Amino acid sequence: MPAPAVRKKNKKDVLLSIFEHDGISRASVAKITNLALSTLSYIIRELEEEGFLESEELLQGRGRPARVLKINPGSWFTAGIKVGREEVRGTLFDARMIPIRNHSIKILSEIRNNDGYTEAIKEVVEKLRCNQLLGIGVCSSGIVEDSRIVVSHLMNVRNLDIKELLMKKLGIKRFILMNDVDALCYSVSKAVKEDFLVVTYGTGIGASAWAKGQTRHFEIGHTIISSEGKCYCGQTGCLEYHASEYAVLKRFCGEKINFEDFARNEEEKYRSQIEQIRTIASRDFMSVKAFYNDPLRKLATVVGNLMMVLKPARVVFLGEGMVNRKMIDIIEDYVIQNFNKEFINNATFTLGKADWEHGVASAVVHKFIADIIK
Repeated sequence: MPAPAVRKKNKKDVLLSIFEHDGISRASVAKITNLALSTLSYIIRELEEEGFLESEELLQGRGRPARVLKINPGSWFTAGIKVGREEVRGTLFDARMIPIRNHSIKILSEIRNNDGYTEAIKEVVEKLRCNQLLGIGVCSSGIVEDSRIVVSHLMNVRNLDIKELLMKKLGIKRFILMNDVDALCYSVSKAVKEDFLVVTYGTGIGASAWAKGQTRHFEIGHTIISSEGKCYCGQTGCLEYHASEYAVLKRFCGEKINFEDFARNEEEKYRSQIEQIRTIASRDFMSVKAFYNDPLRKLATVVGNLMMVLKPARVVFLGEGMVNRKMIDIIEDYVIQNFNKEFINNATFTLGKADWEHGVASAVVHKFIADIIK
């Protein structure tokens, strides 16, 4: 019999390997965890008796049905909350990461501040509370450190203490706070089993890398790429000024738009135009390609430089503004033409689907699952 700490770690590893796969054989679990089948059988029997696992038979042609392991959906629940410029929204998931219910609060300019976001988060948390709640994950744009949203210029937030709010005021025992692009890494990692870079594109730009089960955030939206263009953050020449949907909107409308006004009032003053561009781009990209060419090539320059440092096997593009594969083609073609493939690891470029709540709720499972294992 292994020591209690080793035994608990083995149970955690087995449970997480099954959590990461929707139906997996014992042989596959043994390969992932490097456990002997005899040890694995004992652990699986314990987890089944404790109510964490279910088994299911799958028919495979004319042969004997294969028995696969699945998480019992009622074993625990997690909540994922996305704090963003336009809304605070949350989803409650069962143990198989199937959505149970959701709730959202629209954020307009008059409540885009610490107090407004505090009240919105409180309401969403209260709507998602349930029995057997493993924990709550919160992800936010901006700089996130030490359980605080240090600063998000787009949200007009500084030093918003999420720990104070969730643990002390709302009594949530287990929670995590992370940057919203880091949360997307957890969502992508269920499908991509290699090291990758996530790049988000829309009215803002972000990036995070996933390597060996760890995330690393990069504030690329405020990388300085020019000596011109006053950014809402106070710097001059930020990537977001020159490459985000703001830059596309200026070209599309053929007029000057103040970036600080855009950042402050995008929902109220510019949202309909942004949605118009996205709709056209998703249906007939060639008709608006000229407006995207220069901004996406500027983005490609920063992405290519980041690839030289990180050497990811894949670059996954996500976000509400990344509406089709043709946009990625512009970025990929520019990177291939301008960067030595030996420097960038000949990475694959793909389009993904952004699911912030799923990602941050998955991170909660990874962090706290050991707390409920005997």
